[in-house]
Amino acid sequence: MTLPIVAVLAPGAMGAAVAKRLTTAGLTVLTDLTGRSDATKARARDAGMLDTPLPQIASRASWILSILPPSEALSFARSFRDVYSPPTTSPHPVTFVDCNAVNPDTVKNIATVFKSSPIAFLDAGIIGGPPRGEYDPIFYASANPVDRAHLDQFESLSKYGLKISTLRGQGADIGDASALKMSYAVSLPLLSSTTFLIHR
Repeated sequence: MTLPIVAVLAPGAMGAAVAKRLTTAGLTVLTDLTGRSDATKARARDAGMLDTPLPQIASRASWILSILPPSEALSFARSFRDVYSPPTTSPHPVTFVDCNAVNPDTVKNIATVFKSSPIAFLDAGIIGGPPRGEYDPIFYASANPVDRAHLDQFESLSKYGLKISTLRGQGADIGDASALKMSYAVSLPLLSSTTFLIHR
């Protein structure tokens, strides 16, 4: 069985920790370190990531996990689309998974970047902190109804160390995973405040 090649952009605290889970499971994980700091390069190296120019990532990786500051999410999606060119030999499907903490409207805008391309798109929200020890955050993922098969394929990455839960059912669509992420981000401070009052 051919193992999937995954790209994680970028190797911040979350991205590098996610990459470490995947490389520990035996997968090849690519990232682009162009213009990155020495600290970021060291983090990527420690996670076992391979420094690869973005055009080569586009031609090699089957999965693109975008784990960036929210302000960079849309511009990176455009950059990836612009460098992607389907290989003329041994073509393989490519799925772009936006894992950023953006609102549902923004992720829908990001999805439109790939609307007329052969690149599939999934909306994902990571709930929890970076993987560490026995702990793993949950990747909640949703898709446009025509791309439901890609949810099954994304869920298969659970075999390589990720914890993935897909959002399905009538009406499920792009934006649902991001909405769940935003709901969690809003409710967590409230929950912390309530817990403080109870135990004060």
